[in-house]
Amino acid sequence: MALPPYADRPAQARDRLRTLLSRHYRLEHYDLFFAPSLHVARILLSQLFLRQEQARNQTRYASHYPVTELNVLPAVPLMAGSINFVPHVELPWGLVHSLVDCQQQGVVDVSESFASNLLHDDVINHSSLFVTCLDRHVDLPGGLVLVALRTADFSTLVRSELRLFEQGLPLDTSVFAALARAREADWRPFNQASVEAIALHSPLLLASSHQPGLPFASFPLSQTQLAALTPASDLELWPRQGRLLIRASHRGSGKKRSTLTAKVSLRLQQLFITGGQSEKRG
Repeated sequence: MALPPYADRPAQARDRLRTLLSRHYRLEHYDLFFAPSLHVARILLSQLFLRQEQARNQTRYASHYPVTELNVLPAVPLMAGSINFVPHVELPWGLVHSLVDCQQQGVVDVSESFASNLLHDDVINHSSLFVTCLDRHVDLPGGLVLVALRTADFSTLVRSELRLFEQGLPLDTSVFAALARAREADWRPFNQASVEAIALHSPLLLASSHQPGLPFASFPLSQTQLAALTPASDLELWPRQGRLLIRASHRGSGKKRSTLTAKVSLRLQQLFITGGQSEKRG
């Protein structure tokens, strides 16, 4: 079996993936890092900012570094050495929170808005620090999380330490898989799907609760109704929250929006007409 390109140069493969993501998603003003999961990303960022906070509190630190190197973003709150990840889009309700409010509470998790048609520009234009999984809307294989720091908001020291942390992580397999997927002819960088408000009158009365324009629709259902449904690749059941999530996807360049409201509405109707049997088993 042939080795993937850059198999003997993992650092170069990571840089190639950084360049690819920066070009497709307009991340020129960000420094990009990778982690194998949101859990690991939280640990890395928590440790990094805790160390920086401790160092700033030591008088000897100021004698070794210029004042400009002490500027760590003060708006990232630490709680007992742990950074809180705040979702930009809250599931399963489909609520979109203000990025300003999110950043005042912690690091913004934009996994449900990055590379989506409605909210991507908002993320890129107004975030100082965010994390996102690269499988949901970017359509790259699972196992990679992107950590993006706006270069102007963080010191060289902070970004260099985070790069050192990244170099010690087992990311090669996931990076190679992501580069391979991006080279495939059917890969498109954006999920252009948009689902507006939906009201179903038959075979039962239902109204969506998500913010219109998101690439999914959310519906309140009773426990009995949820129990009758079968999860699938495009269906998520949230019994504790009493919600059904129907996802929509239409790949493209991100230059236009693809309205899939009618398709999702039909999918919802068929779920109850067929007694909850899914057409798309995941």
